[in-house]
Amino acid sequence: MKQLETNQYLLMLATLAVWVSGCATRDVNPPQARPNTGYVDFYTDAASDLAWLVERFDDGTQSFTSVLSEFEPSPGRALRLAFPPGHCRLRVTSQIHFVREPAPVTVEVKDGLITPVHVVLVPEGSGMMERRERRLGRSLAGSHGRNTKITTEETVIFRLSVEAEAPMPYQVKERTMYAH
Repeated sequence: MKQLETNQYLLMLATLAVWVSGCATRDVNPPQARPNTGYVDFYTDAASDLAWLVERFDDGTQSFTSVLSEFEPSPGRALRLAFPPGHCRLRVTSQIHFVREPAPVTVEVKDGLITPVHVVLVPEGSGMMERRERRLGRSLAGSHGRNTKITTEETVIFRLSVEAEAPMPYQVKERTMYAH
């Protein structure tokens, strides 16, 4: 029995190590840069009303995987993610605006440095957006069933413009030139 518990514990630790090693971490802001870690700061010109979705290209699967997904706007103007040093293909979008497609950006993550990425939400017109709300309930005849409420509303369509800047020495977010 002890052998089974030990094996389960080791498997859990190994899974955690693999998961942590290849991923970005949630919005981070340590007082000093961590060893073997570089940082990417996505920032906007005004207080952010972006609910970020950031994905990283995985060479193994040849597809993008989510490293951060928020459904509420982040406080402030900057979002900081930590990555292992190296070449990093990312794409970013907002989950609360109608954005035509995620914006790709390639950065070279440098150990102990921050790579700022300027993100601009650019209006490109308007369009109609359809929302479907599925509900469970009783019909007028008394039977159980599902129905769908469909609403249509006009919305602004955006594109994201992103530009990676030169890496700079590490400092906490509040001290960066784009945090204010």
